[in-house]
Amino acid sequence: MLNILFWNLRRNAIEDSIADCIVENNVDIVVFSEFDGIDFIKIKKKLGKMYERIMAVQDDRKVTLLAKTTLSVTTVQQQNRYNIYNVKTAVKEYLLVAVHLEDRRNYRAAERIETIRCLVADIEQTEKLLKCSNTIVIGDFNANPYDEELLSKYAFNAVLFKKIIDKCELTNPNSLKKKRFYNPILHYISEDTEMYGSFYYEKEYMTPYWYCLDQVLVRKVLANNINHVEYLKRINTRDLLENAIPNSAISDHLPLLVNLQEVGNGV
Repeated sequence: MLNILFWNLRRNAIEDSIADCIVENNVDIVVFSEFDGIDFIKIKKKLGKMYERIMAVQDDRKVTLLAKTTLSVTTVQQQNRYNIYNVKTAVKEYLLVAVHLEDRRNYRAAERIETIRCLVADIEQTEKLLKCSNTIVIGDFNANPYDEELLSKYAFNAVLFKKIIDKCELTNPNSLKKKRFYNPILHYISEDTEMYGSFYYEKEYMTPYWYCLDQVLVRKVLANNINHVEYLKRINTRDLLENAIPNSAISDHLPLLVNLQEVGNGV
């Protein structure tokens, strides 16, 4: 099992909670956004020698990553809004794409889509270069599952139902074949399990529903390897919610945990 965590930290110095979350969930790879002011040395000291921060040639910008030292993780490409990593476990090789797209308050959907187009082109180029299609995209998309940024054939081209991508991995807009991603989030959103979303701030957005801004996408070859996806609501005994919404003193986003089975499909 490969456990991947993403957390938008809201620039809060919550090093103890971060370390506790990693240990409690046996996280293999953790991706952060809005991590300014976080003392990663403090986190690493608490975790011991089991984890290492993966640094690039340039300074980290919108996203950064910690990984178990048992994994081989290298930075393939770094842009302002995303990083592409090559991850090798004892079982498989992956392309892990960490993203933090333009926020909804200051940018339009068209601006996020332009970034996504560049990102998808870089993903396709890297998949061909490394001959690896085990691609995982995780992060803060600043878009919901049914938004154009996720669904459009000219953006992520992500389908929400496994049967669709199982039937056909490619779409054909204007005679150009484009590979799809699979977005598993709808399978896990439920009132029964109180799995609503990752972000809720009624005062600002004036909406009575949760946003699913933090998501994970995978290529077809990994669609059946997703074992579980969850927005975490507590760390040990500490509740991450206050009055039924994320406690902004910790973060205004809930962490996203993805469990990926490593046996079976994948090349």
